[in-house]
Amino acid sequence: MATAPTSPAALADLTTAARAWLAQDPDATTRAELEALLAAATSSDPATADPALADLADRFDGTLEFGTAGLRGALGAGPNRMNRVVVGRAAAGLARYLLDHAGTHAPGPVVIGYDARHRSADFARDTAEIVTGA
Repeated sequence: MATAPTSPAALADLTTAARAWLAQDPDATTRAELEALLAAATSSDPATADPALADLADRFDGTLEFGTAGLRGALGAGPNRMNRVVVGRAAAGLARYLLDHAGTHAPGPVVIGYDARHRSADFARDTAEIVTGA
């Protein structure tokens, strides 16, 4: 887990990144979660602000990586969590890859699956829409 920023500049960078994320997040649930976290992180009470800052720093400490089991991670807002923005970026990257490597042929069909995990059907639907649009 990332540590909370200690300098005013690092805090400003983190809150700027979080606000930029809010501007692109299509999901009301994760937007509300991040707004609440930002409010807590900017609280004047250290007992409230410190854990919120550490959580915020962890969410923006890199990006969730695609591994052997696919794109998996804790659900939540931010690039280091599983959410619709991260899934959408991965889907756009997949679509670009397929188009770039199709050669003179139209890319074949894409099979998108999902399972019983939370939000899996939402992520599959978003992926299908992005790949279809590409």
